[in-house]
Amino acid sequence: MNSPTLKTIRGLIAIGAISGLFSSQVWADCKPQTPVQCQGAKLVRADWRNAQLEGGDFRKADLESANLAGANLKGADFRGANLQQVRLEHADLTGANFEGADLRWANLEKATLVRAHLSGALMSKSDLEQADLTSAELVNTDLTRADLVGADLQQADLRGGKLDGAYMNYANLKQAKLIGASLNRARLIGARLNEAIWIDGKVCKSSSIGECR
Repeated sequence: MNSPTLKTIRGLIAIGAISGLFSSQVWADCKPQTPVQCQGAKLVRADWRNAQLEGGDFRKADLESANLAGANLKGADFRGANLQQVRLEHADLTGANFEGADLRWANLEKATLVRAHLSGALMSKSDLEQADLTSAELVNTDLTRADLVGADLQQADLRGGKLDGAYMNYANLKQAKLIGASLNRARLIGARLNEAIWIDGKVCKSSSIGECR
């Protein structure tokens, strides 16, 4: 595929669709339109900080070490994408789809992931401190040793998830579903577990703080 014309690139920049680096090498695999179409694209270390990429298609794209901090990625599709070590702190990922994506070591600190689809994603050692994961789908997601300190996981679906060694201190897990999840050595100091459905199917009492009572 040919690289987009200078006129096209200028148009995307003008509407705020793209910011930062936009080399021809990066764009060679993308269709320059709004929403951006980058299915299967090679976007390693791309710099799209604060970009307007709502509804973008990044299925099976390689975004390792890319910088998307503060970007608007509402409803974006990242299914099967490589997002290792990607920067997504403060990004708006409301309703985004990350099913089967690789987010190991990703930085999602204070990101908005309300109703995001993260089932089956690899998220071990990812940084989700103070992220908003309200009503997010995290079924069978690998969150081994992930940082979820202060994260909002209210009504999140964590069934069958791997949370071994995860840091969940002061997280909000009210009404979260944890049936069949693995929580070996997970830290839950100050975590709110009121009305959560525990790993054995037990409904935690409203007074559950730090442990399911």
